[in-house]
Amino acid sequence: MRETRSFMSINAKLLASGLVLGLLGAGFALTIDRSSGALVEASERVVRESANPLARVEAAAIRADELADRFEQQRRGDAARIVTREETAQLADGLSKVMAELRMVTMDGRSVAAKFDELDYSINRLRLADGDVTLRLVRREMSEIVSRLNGIAHDLRHGVDSLRSDATARSDELKRVVTAGILAGLLAGLLILVYLSRSIANSIRQATSSLLRVSGEGAVVPITGDAIAELEAAIQFVEITLDDRIEEIAAGRRETARRHEDELQRQRKRFEAALNNVPQAFCVLDDAGKILSVNAAFSQLFPSMQAGMVATAPNADPLLSHLLVPPPQENETRDAPDGRTFELRRHSSPQVGGTIVIFEDVTRLQAVSREIERLSGQDALTGLANRTRFYAALETMLRDETIEGEVLVLSIDVEDFNTVNATLGQAAGDDLLRQLGERFRSLVPEDALVARLDGDEFGILLALGDEPGGKQRLARAVMEAVDGRPIRVAGRPLAVAVAVGLVAISRDDRLAGLDAARAMQNCELALQQAKAQPLRKFKAYRPELREELQAKQLMVADLRAAIERNEFELHFQPFVDLRRRAVSGFEALVRWRHPTRGVVGPGTFIPLMEEMGLIVPLGRFVLFEACRQAAGWPANLTLSVNLSPLQVKSAGIVSVVQNALKSSGLAPERLQLEVTESLFLDDAEGVLETLQSLRRLGLVMSMDDFGTGYSSLGYLSRFPFDKIKIDQSFVRDMGRDENIAIVRAVMGLGAAMRMGVIAEGVETVDQLMRLEQEGCTEVQGFLFSRPRPASDLPKILMDVREGFRTGRFARPAESGSAKAG
Repeated sequence: MRETRSFMSINAKLLASGLVLGLLGAGFALTIDRSSGALVEASERVVRESANPLARVEAAAIRADELADRFEQQRRGDAARIVTREETAQLADGLSKVMAELRMVTMDGRSVAAKFDELDYSINRLRLADGDVTLRLVRREMSEIVSRLNGIAHDLRHGVDSLRSDATARSDELKRVVTAGILAGLLAGLLILVYLSRSIANSIRQATSSLLRVSGEGAVVPITGDAIAELEAAIQFVEITLDDRIEEIAAGRRETARRHEDELQRQRKRFEAALNNVPQAFCVLDDAGKILSVNAAFSQLFPSMQAGMVATAPNADPLLSHLLVPPPQENETRDAPDGRTFELRRHSSPQVGGTIVIFEDVTRLQAVSREIERLSGQDALTGLANRTRFYAALETMLRDETIEGEVLVLSIDVEDFNTVNATLGQAAGDDLLRQLGERFRSLVPEDALVARLDGDEFGILLALGDEPGGKQRLARAVMEAVDGRPIRVAGRPLAVAVAVGLVAISRDDRLAGLDAARAMQNCELALQQAKAQPLRKFKAYRPELREELQAKQLMVADLRAAIERNEFELHFQPFVDLRRRAVSGFEALVRWRHPTRGVVGPGTFIPLMEEMGLIVPLGRFVLFEACRQAAGWPANLTLSVNLSPLQVKSAGIVSVVQNALKSSGLAPERLQLEVTESLFLDDAEGVLETLQSLRRLGLVMSMDDFGTGYSSLGYLSRFPFDKIKIDQSFVRDMGRDENIAIVRAVMGLGAAMRMGVIAEGVETVDQLMRLEQEGCTEVQGFLFSRPRPASDLPKILMDVREGFRTGRFARPAESGSAKAG
């Protein structure tokens, strides 16, 4: 940058110097131009105002002399002779012509005609003389005229001399100006040259210093005082230095090239060593199939082949010739005659000068891949197929046009499997699943596929022939393989039940484009229906099931809207005290008054609401509304309200009950809350804590549906209920001895634990008599009244009292004695 600034400074100085010299020259030229103009003007004046006027005056004087001489010669000899008027007029006319020419003469920018006025007067005097004049007079007048002309000529000569003096002075002045301009220009140029020499010399020395700094610290240039010489010396020194540097660079490059060549050789050796250590066989072939290069693995795989040989020659290695048989592909897999499988990869490389061919024995790799693929479709616990493989196989069978009959899909769910895990442990549950998988596998043909679809769900897939009833027999065989054949788990026999959903896919369904996902949806739908059945848990899919599912979804939507529109209302069914022969209380039962369906019973919508989680807001409505209405009943009547498991486990249930009692004013001892045994299946400790909190409110706690399969005396001992309710399934079939035994056992349990017992589902007088004989004191059922609106409660009270009075609730013989009494 400093050299650049010096160079720019020199240019600027040269430009400024040239500009100064140009201005001086322009000023000097302008001065000379003005002076030369004045000189030319003076010269023109000399010519114009001296030579021409003087010549005219002299010519006029000569002509006047000629006139005088001619007049004199004509009148020679008599000086006193009288000149006639005509002669004087002729003479005056000649003189007038001479005077007319002289009047045109100007001198020094003004006319000189005024000097001839006296001559005109003399001439006019001759012309206008009265009478004749003498020759002497004429001669005298002529002499005077000529004399005056000569005087005028003398004056003109004097003017000319004056003009010439002025022109000479102008010329001398011009010479002085030119001389001064030359001297000033020389002096200015000399000063500029001195300034430029010093300034440029500094710039050159700066450039020299920069060159020396570039060339090295040890550079020395002799100081001569001549900047150009110093610069030349510096340039020479730099050239020498550059030559040395170039030689050093060239030597460095040669050394670098040598090192690179050595490194390249080392890398080549390493590369060859690496290639020889690569397990894949490697070779380079030219376009003619000649082997250019090989590695150790290639030599080991093809021991007879070496570099320089043709890979496809007749005497070549048979394995190599087989693998390289046309047509070649960039990536391909080829099987060898000995059963091995090789993967070939080809890559054309202009740098190598041929085609790189890599041979890799993938026999073991493919076997491992097939095993991994098999394992990826296998359930790790049971060894059966998993869901992914099951779906893929189903999709394949649905697209197989060679299958003429039906494709059968079964989905099998193990019931209460979580109970096994919870009671016996997860290891026992895993063992149970393995044994079930083996049983299912033994029931089907070899070409059928058995899979574990989920935790406790299995699937069976097979193509069914045209044999009638084949699918029902298979489903029955699956259920019989489990039902009634306990499986030994954890050292004990375990009874297991399954639910089976089945879908049979016809050829028409497959041609219509049914896919695996849709088929499994149908099978799962059938399984859900089977699980919902109370006894024989088997269901075959039919299109109506999907319609029922859609109807269920519509009902769920209606239930959500029903809560917002307050479409639910309460009906009440009485509890009858057999000792007092009167109603002791009522159970609140909810009904749904649908705008188009009419009154819908709880059996239709309660399970749906529990499934969808809507039972909590509905239960809150029932509790608040029932307490509100019961607060207006007689004080001896109690109110019973059912709590679902979801309600009990919901947060804030204790506060909800408190608020319902407080807002209605109902006494806590008149409220009876009923819960089912299924409540204790999950989180028993939390449930017991909630029940204790509710009981501390002063309520009556009752266990509903006692004896239906989940009863545990342990729970009754940890939380002694105030009342237990015998399930209606035992009451309705009182003819069976085992049911009588259960009723008797429950009655004895209630008496032993000081708990009240109520039997529900009483529909006949015989049932009532049998219960009364077993010691039951409180009953409920259609025999006394169906659930009815709150407005019918007074009528129910009277009907029950009247029924006992008239013997309607007694056997005919007893009825007659009652009437007689």
